Amino acid sequence: MIKSMKYALLSCLLMSSFQTGAVQAASEGQVLNYNDADIRVFIDDIAALTGRTFIIDPRVKGKVNVVSSEQVSAEGVFQTFLSALRVNGFTVVPTASGAFKIVPDDVAGQDSTLVGASGRGDQLVTRVFTLKFADPLAVQAAAKPFIDKNGRTFARKGMQLVIMTDYAENLRRIADLIASMDTDPSVIRTLTLENTSATEMAEIALSLSTQPGFEDSARLTLTALPLESSNTLILKGSRDVIDSFLPVLKELDKSNASRGDLRVIYLKHASAEKLLPMLETITKSLSRKDATGKELPGNSDVTISSYAGANALVINASSEMQQKVAGVIHMLDLPRAQVLVEAIVVEVSEGAAKNLGVQYILAGGDRSNIPFTVANYSNTAPNILAVTGALALDGDSSSSDGDSDSTSTSDLLKATAVDSLLGLNGFALGIGGQSDNGTIFGAVLTALKQDTGSNILSTPSIVTMDNEPARFLSGQEIPVTTGEALGSSNTNPFRTIERKDVGVQLEVTPQVNEGDEIRLAIRQEISSIAGSVGTDSSQLITNKREIQTTVRVKDGEIVVLGGLIEQTESTRTDKIPLLGDIPILGHAFRSDSKSSAKTNLMIFLRPTILRSSDDLKAATGHKYGYMRAKQAGIKSQIPLDVLVQEVMGGTAPDMQGNN
Repeated sequence: MIKSMKYALLSCLLMSSFQTGAVQAASEGQVLNYNDADIRVFIDDIAALTGRTFIIDPRVKGKVNVVSSEQVSAEGVFQTFLSALRVNGFTVVPTASGAFKIVPDDVAGQDSTLVGASGRGDQLVTRVFTLKFADPLAVQAAAKPFIDKNGRTFARKGMQLVIMTDYAENLRRIADLIASMDTDPSVIRTLTLENTSATEMAEIALSLSTQPGFEDSARLTLTALPLESSNTLILKGSRDVIDSFLPVLKELDKSNASRGDLRVIYLKHASAEKLLPMLETITKSLSRKDATGKELPGNSDVTISSYAGANALVINASSEMQQKVAGVIHMLDLPRAQVLVEAIVVEVSEGAAKNLGVQYILAGGDRSNIPFTVANYSNTAPNILAVTGALALDGDSSSSDGDSDSTSTSDLLKATAVDSLLGLNGFALGIGGQSDNGTIFGAVLTALKQDTGSNILSTPSIVTMDNEPARFLSGQEIPVTTGEALGSSNTNPFRTIERKDVGVQLEVTPQVNEGDEIRLAIRQEISSIAGSVGTDSSQLITNKREIQTTVRVKDGEIVVLGGLIEQTESTRTDKIPLLGDIPILGHAFRSDSKSSAKTNLMIFLRPTILRSSDDLKAATGHKYGYMRAKQAGIKSQIPLDVLVQEVMGGTAPDMQGNN
């Protein structure tokens, strides 16, 4: 009882001294002595002494024993505090506000702070170790025995990171262990080849590293770099792997010396038939010389043939010459990009026409002295002469005795009058007839205002290989007469006809340059049938618009190839001299017509480079989705997905271009 009272009195004195002179005590040092003190009282004393704020978990309970024979600095006081908490199964976790949470060790891992190389000795923190060379799983296995029971570690294959949660002081020791393991153990060796291509030997070395018996780290770090200029292979990797590879590669190169003069190379990307002429030209310039510079015999005995069935080249030459040719083939046999070329042809046209005219006829009969007068214009329908002539003759024929000549003339005039009326456009107002004394009269007023507009849109697109020409045509083939001939005595006539393409044509040859720049040689043609040359001719007139040019454009950018902006206006006046010039009244003696036409034609183009199958799938999916949406808009009975699956099988591409 007395002992407890002494301890309580001592604690009160210590607390009073801490609270009244905490700054002074922190600068001069403090002697810490606690014997079975309540841990919460101990936390209160340290908070007063260091000026820090602590948030205490309700599970923090127990007694603390701390004995110091010398004064402890302010930083030492906090480190002693952390060690005392760790001995009792608790730790400190910093918060974002600057305060510290005191929680049990077994739950502190979830709240630990992510730090770099900082952290206090007995403070539970989380640290991320970034590895350059070592295997993360191997580092995790090596460090696991040194991690505290409440610590945690995480690593995954293929991710050069190891995440550890432990006390800061322990993580510093583990960091030294990891640093000693994360070193580059690889070595570099060179192998000069005499009978095998360096590129071919590099592929063999990489394939050999993937065989069972080699560690995953060896497969990931092994590098085989062919140097074609000196036919040398550079190997970098683990010393054990390199030392085991070199004898095998040397033996392979040695055995190739006696393999014979024939060699078959199967191409992966290039065309054997297109590559053959170039190789034949190259081999003529290749020579094999001795140390003195004298050309060795047999250099001209190089034969290269192509086999289209297997896309292969057969080389008949010495082993050294085979290596040189194989090196050239390897540098040329590369995958080429594809280019999607999309064109947009837009034509907007407007037309307007105005016609106003007056025609009349006046002619006296047998019992009339009125002279014959008429105003008739060729650009105005109906024809006043044809109409009034048919009416007059029809009146005479009704009282005639049925003469056949008169009947045929009447029928002809009626047909001409009908044709003239059929050619009428717009509004017409007329009067005509024959008086009792035989006077023929007639007048026709015609008026027309016409507005036309059209919007033509064509969007041809095509996919082709780099440096390969491609052609797209959508249209018709029309017959065009190129010649006619008759035999002797006008017998055996014949006519020669040539078919011409009419429609939308796109011809393009792309060339992909450095920096995703595309050079395009383009020919774009838009043609259509305008009609026949005349009413009595079968020859056709075609409209044709063509652009042939070469442009340079970035991948995915839109470029305007060219266009036409055309405006045409025409005015025509047919009138009776003098009378047609009279103000206001002159309109009764003339016919006015006015027409205007505007045409705006523009051609746009966008090339897109397709380097991988994913790019091709995305482009295909975009076009497929567009067509599927259009088909859904017209409510087709056969969906596009079903049609593609029935005809081609498999799964149709979706809107995003994925299969």
